[in-house]
Amino acid sequence: MLNDTTTKQSLGYSDELHRLQEIGVTDIADGVTSWVKEREPAHTFEPLVWETVAGIEANPQLPTDLFSLRQGTETSGQRDLTTTAMKIEMQQIVAMNRRVRVIRIAREDHLNADKAYIYFHGGAYYGGTPEDVLLALKFVAEQANCVVYNVDYALAPEQPYPAGILDGLAVVAAMTAEYAHISLGGDSAGASIALGVSQLCKSMGICEIASHVLFYPTVVQGSKLTGPLWDDNQITIVPEQRAALHRSYQLFEQLDAIMSGYYVADQAVDLTAPLLSPLLADPTTFHNVTLLVGEYDPFRLQGEAFVKRVGHANGDTNYFRYGGISHAFLNFTGNVPAVEDALMTAAKFI
Repeated sequence: MLNDTTTKQSLGYSDELHRLQEIGVTDIADGVTSWVKEREPAHTFEPLVWETVAGIEANPQLPTDLFSLRQGTETSGQRDLTTTAMKIEMQQIVAMNRRVRVIRIAREDHLNADKAYIYFHGGAYYGGTPEDVLLALKFVAEQANCVVYNVDYALAPEQPYPAGILDGLAVVAAMTAEYAHISLGGDSAGASIALGVSQLCKSMGICEIASHVLFYPTVVQGSKLTGPLWDDNQITIVPEQRAALHRSYQLFEQLDAIMSGYYVADQAVDLTAPLLSPLLADPTTFHNVTLLVGEYDPFRLQGEAFVKRVGHANGDTNYFRYGGISHAFLNFTGNVPAVEDALMTAAKFI
């Protein structure tokens, strides 16, 4: 399963969280400020994440039918980290001839905040729901003085590209009169949706995006699977865990092709178009980017390529890499301390 979750909590959770919070900047180069938060021992999987990776069989085969794939995006087991009174409500946003469901999340004492964080859940463009990241976003809303809008955008292949991006654009357009600062975010495919929305906001003159806070984004469609963005030999790991890491990459190589196919459906579109592949977009579009990724995420290398391009262009990019964890780490909210640290960090950059 690509999205395995757990109800267990890491041993020594509080001590490890404190250790991670004490790690400062590790590098500043070419417009990118980096925090590399290794685990101890370094270059090993976090034990709860290892449980989800170790069982991947040799030469794994990902199912291609939509029902099985959507089952693979289902989540459970997260814990609520909030300690403050929160208000959560469903809303229907009507704008630009679209109707979009959102979950509005805010602290009871921040209901009139002038900042909005508009967020797009992951799920490979064909799966996932806003409820999957609800507990994570509750914590972000508690930690940041903002209102979070968790967007239920259109999923492919029933509503293929660019429907999800247009839903996001409609939500942003509806918020411009209410909020002085609008930030965009998302995880995995949702982060790609957010970057597509950002491009349209700029080119259509809708608003300036204050910041982009992204969790493990996929930023290129149809990439060369034998190329440098998929070379797991670049990733440092203890020898006894390398084979499992490679099998994880093999699964995600298949996922990359499958999700791109469902996302565009039967449309004859160019996968290198910047709305589909933000890595190839004009990097000056994306100001104040913060990207958070796991050491063993198969999308890590493309995320690093993205922050390098954006950092070089704008000089205002932040990069956080967490040792021992892989893709979809928000599924471990409340169970793995690196995830709580990542959520607290994200809140600071909204």
